[in-house]
Amino acid sequence: MHNYIVYIVLDLIGLVLIIKWAIFQVKEYKLLKNKLDFFRFRRFKFFVIAMVILLVPLIVINLTSIEEINHLASTEIEANNYIYAILVSFLISSIWLIYIVRLDIFDKEKKRYILLVLILSVLLTLFTEYPYAFIHRLGFTDSLNPFDSFIYNVFGIGLIEETIKLIPLLIILKFTKAIDEPYDFILYASASALGFAFVENSMYLNLYGLDIINARALYATVAHMTFSSMIAYGLFLIKFKHSSYHPILVFAVFFFFAIFSHGFYDFWLINKFVSDYSGLTTLFFLATIHIWFSIKNNTMNTSNYYDETKKINNDRLKIYLIISLLSIFMLSYIYVALESNSEKANLFFMRSVLVYGYIIFYLIVTLTKYDLVKGLLKPFKWDLRFFIPKIRK
Repeated sequence: MHNYIVYIVLDLIGLVLIIKWAIFQVKEYKLLKNKLDFFRFRRFKFFVIAMVILLVPLIVINLTSIEEINHLASTEIEANNYIYAILVSFLISSIWLIYIVRLDIFDKEKKRYILLVLILSVLLTLFTEYPYAFIHRLGFTDSLNPFDSFIYNVFGIGLIEETIKLIPLLIILKFTKAIDEPYDFILYASASALGFAFVENSMYLNLYGLDIINARALYATVAHMTFSSMIAYGLFLIKFKHSSYHPILVFAVFFFFAIFSHGFYDFWLINKFVSDYSGLTTLFFLATIHIWFSIKNNTMNTSNYYDETKKINNDRLKIYLIISLLSIFMLSYIYVALESNSEKANLFFMRSVLVYGYIIFYLIVTLTKYDLVKGLLKPFKWDLRFFIPKIRK
């Protein structure tokens, strides 16, 4: 399934949802006696904030001379691209770190432990080349053959990278008492994934340029957190005795699930023979986001520090993601404008909306609908409805 077919279908779904929301607003307007009440900011705050973030850069780039005055010369880009890459990668990891920390509402973690996990993850990630070199010397490498490539993506890339991201979590679990409630497993696993993503994003952004910011911020970084959280969820089930199966079996199942998911995600993007079906990665990515949300909600529900007076403010969380994700989305647009010109930047913007528009919408809606119920451990449900998130009318 070609990616552009998937993007178009998803964008149409998003458009239908927006139209349904607009129709509901019209009905609300007709029912109100005082029509002025309809135009209060709180009704349209998400839409207004999103439009401001999108339109301001477009207006500035197209209606002012800022692009010409601050044009980036190719020599300047070559000389400083690695600095840009590191700074943007730091920004991406920071955005998602703040998000996962905001979900820690019952027994807040000490910043030093989170920082320790991030540092450990970064340091370990810098040595990733060694296990790769080892398996390559053994003859275990990627291949154009789809089956061989799939095995390599799962038991090469998936196994190595998920193991590296797991080590900082295990160190914190073994040598500290920081992990003492269910959500801590997900928090530290995600933080470790963000340390890994920081190094990986820096490398890719330096190699391919900042116009791939959206792919790294919206896809790769979130995917890393999701896969790591799968393993962490297995450890949570073992620690808090939510499974009657043997701990080794539980860990093995969730660890395999993580490396399989990682390999499946990468396979359709890496192997040239199946590249025409790379849209499967996008659909699979949406499914894993749904799982990641369920994992977080379940671990918060079953917290041993559960306090009914503490709630997650989904509206504030939504505003944070709207501002953060749309800002980084427009950062790539600004970069292309300063690197090339406004015409190329506008074409880049239109293509980016097609490719990433629904992904941003899905992330914002899906990751801000927490409903905490003490002790509730929902089983994962597999159906097609998660492709169409419910939006508040």
